[in-house]
Amino acid sequence: LGVPTQSAARAVAIMKASSTAHIGETNTPALGGSKFRKMETAQGDCSALVAEAASYFDRVISAVS
Repeated sequence: LGVPTQSAARAVAIMKASSTAHIGETNTPALGGSKFRKMETAQGDCSALVAEAASYFDRVISAVS
């Protein structure tokens, strides 16, 4: 599609960071700034889900690179 692989990999890495922060509830107003959004979620330990989602992003990054 004409997008340099380094740029595509960086975009996926940014999506990975954002997604894992939302899943793991580690996003804060200080980190999000004016774009911070608090979403209602069920309480509990989501570390396994965060790890699984992160592994999928890592697979995409390795496939693109």
